[in-house]
Formats: sequence, structure tokens, C-alpha cells
Amino acid sequence: MRYGPRKRTTRTLTAVALALGAGLAGLTGCSSSGPGDVAPAALLALPPDLDAEAVGGGKQPAFEPSEVHLAVGRTVGVDVRVAPLPHGWRLVDGGDTAPLRREADSKQSTCAPKSAGCGHTVRQSWTATGAGSTTLTWRYVDLATCKEAQNPASCRTLASKEVRVTVG
Repeated sequence: MRYGPRKRTTRTLTAVALALGAGLAGLTGCSSSGPGDVAPAALLALPPDLDAEAVGGGKQPAFEPSEVHLAVGRTVGVDVRVAPLPHGWRLVDGGDTAPLRREADSKQSTCAPKSAGCGHTVRQSWTATGAGSTTLTWRYVDLATCKEAQNPASCRTLASKEVRVTVG
């Protein structure tokens, strides 16, 4: 039996198929954002839930503030993971509205229908409108301890994260 040429042809076809697949994937891209979305000038993600819970339990140090510098008209986006859990990240201080304008939140990922315990990512965005600086503050809170509904400042804080934004 002779396997040489046939084996080489199979390998060549496999290599061509892989190259074409990679090329097509590169052309089409993969994103959960809408087709006309423009990437923010600065994009941050809040720490994962497990890290926030470790901070709350004293198992790791507090999160350091992040620094963002923007030109007027540019955007900062912060990706927040939202899940049906008793703990979660909540924006508690949206900062000074003189240098930044809050934009509408946008879903960056979704869950399959009827997915138990599934979370998704929401991008919170601000556009730089004028020179100045401000601080955005999130708290990772225990939602079961909230004294006032819809007020994360009334909940027990396990961790916090600040994003300091300078425009100009």
C-alpha cells in the first residue's frame, strides 16, 4: 500500500482549510457590541466577583484606584458583570457632571434563555465634555443587607473601586 502522496494531499487540504478559516474569522471578527459601536478611548473592567469577595473577607488588599486621562469628546467605558447573586458591583458615585456626561448603558454579552444563575456584562460609559477631573466609585455590596431598596450606599460594602478621570 502506498500512503505518501495521499497523506500529503490530505495535510495540504487541511492546512488550506485552516488558513481559510482563520482568514474568514479575521475578516468577520467576533464581538457582542452593535455594528456601529465605536470603541471607547479607555476601557476598564471591574474586578471579578471572586476577587471582590476576597477583599471583603480580608484575604487580599483593597483595589487600587485606576487613572484615566481623556481628551474632550472621548469616552471611558467600564464593563460591569451583572449576575443574579446576593453580592454585586453597584455604581455609588457617578462623579462630577461638569467634565463627564453619562451615556446609556449597553449590554456587551447576554445569557441563553432560561440559563439559571447566568450573568452578563454591561458597559457603563461617560463622554468627556469639558476640562476638569472627577472620580467614579463602585462598591461591591452585600445586597441582602440593604436598608433601602435601590440604594447601594445603604448596603454593607465588601470592596470598592475608584476610577479617577482627568479631562483636558
